Amino acid sequence: MSTLHPRPGRARRRSLVTAALLLTAPLVGCSGGEQSTQGEAAFSPDHVHGLAEEPGTGRLLLATHDGLFALRADGDAPSAVGELNTDLMGFTVTAGGDYYASGHPGPGEEGPAALGLITSGDAGQTWQGVSLAGEADFHALDAAGSALYGVDGAVRLLRSVDAGLTWSERTLPEPVADVAADPGSDALVATSEAGLLLSTDAGESFSPLTDAPLLMLVDWAEDGGLVGISPTGQVHTAEDADDEWSEQATVDGAVQAMTVTTSGAVYVSTQDELLRSDDGGSTFSTVTSY
Repeated sequence: MSTLHPRPGRARRRSLVTAALLLTAPLVGCSGGEQSTQGEAAFSPDHVHGLAEEPGTGRLLLATHDGLFALRADGDAPSAVGELNTDLMGFTVTAGGDYYASGHPGPGEEGPAALGLITSGDAGQTWQGVSLAGEADFHALDAAGSALYGVDGAVRLLRSVDAGLTWSERTLPEPVADVAADPGSDALVATSEAGLLLSTDAGESFSPLTDAPLLMLVDWAEDGGLVGISPTGQVHTAEDADDEWSEQATVDGAVQAMTVTTSGAVYVSTQDELLRSDDGGSTFSTVTSY
């Protein structure tokens, strides 16, 4: 195992690009196109990279190509959080309320092209560099207990137990698009073109789950259940990683991000709308259209 330390100086579930590109071209990130600023009303619906619930408040956070947004109530349009328009890629929020992200500077912002790991301790109002600036571009991040996991460039899995200051590298058997950590154990699942991968030792080793469906995005619920979405938008659920998977609803449109909240609600972002399910993915309703 190697340990990575941040170089001196500047140094939470989930998605990449479109459903068609997420597994077939996992190294592709956001580039090109016009970018809106936080002073403009709407965020770009084509680039919602991650969804996460804020502990305590329950508000839904949307990490996007144009910065961080929050949904304060179903039916409302997401509103900007803070004044930065950083392109937030991987994104997760810890149980203690710390925000972690990766990505690229927005227009007029300073920093290396790959920001490494950045964090916010004031609910997304400001961000500070933590580690791996210019060295890592996490397109997937997840936190469980004291552990933070990041997938850099689809081929490198890193784990930190000191809030991202230092990292240990794991060996992935396949390039992966998404990763989800079990909040109650050292188990970890990752989506790949070869199928779903399971680790029971905090990412030290992985084995394929041959009976699991091909998934693009996956999240681990507080009750130990798993929710996943295939590249075609088919939602699947399982009571545990080793259990049988069941088909639920099919989501229309290009799926971009997904999360399961502490209450069990499943949120899915497509290029056109934000959807919510309160019955484990059996049915979805529109929260807001973009």
